[in-house]
Amino acid sequence: MSATRQSWSNLQPLPVQRSTLSLQREFTEPEYERLCDGFIPDRMEDKWFIFLENDILYVHRSWTGYCIYQLSLTREDSTCAISRALVNRDPSQYTWVDDHYDEKLLMFLIDYLLLGEHSPLPMAANVPAGIATELQLQHVVGAGRSTGATPKKITLPEIFGWLWHWLLFLIRR
Repeated sequence: MSATRQSWSNLQPLPVQRSTLSLQREFTEPEYERLCDGFIPDRMEDKWFIFLENDILYVHRSWTGYCIYQLSLTREDSTCAISRALVNRDPSQYTWVDDHYDEKLLMFLIDYLLLGEHSPLPMAANVPAGIATELQLQHVVGAGRSTGATPKKITLPEIFGWLWHWLLFLIRR
């Protein structure tokens, strides 16, 4: 089932406080078809709701309904290219203000949630390297696409390691 505006109940428009991102990317026809499918959260842990309408890709936070990214696409022959990318800069809705990070995160969300590609999660400048784990992926992205794969077993030392790095991160803030 493809995601549409009607698939989610609490959607908010992109606020006037916004920034334009500098993104260049082309999608093939099969990739465009995957963009058309969008992403409907099916678990409480999923953080994003994504749908395509009139060649504009809307990326919303699932719990709040806030529109965080809006991506305009231009179709030509068998490809589709990004013509404009906007990011929410209303501090009451979205607190990041790093365009470079948002460019990377938006591309990651498209690759991971819509195209099914796995690439490293981009890390914000203020997040310590020790946090770059599955825990951070869950925090930023959520569960993502169901793959049917066996869940990774996490050991107690790994949990304590992540918690230690997280506490250090919080203390240094």
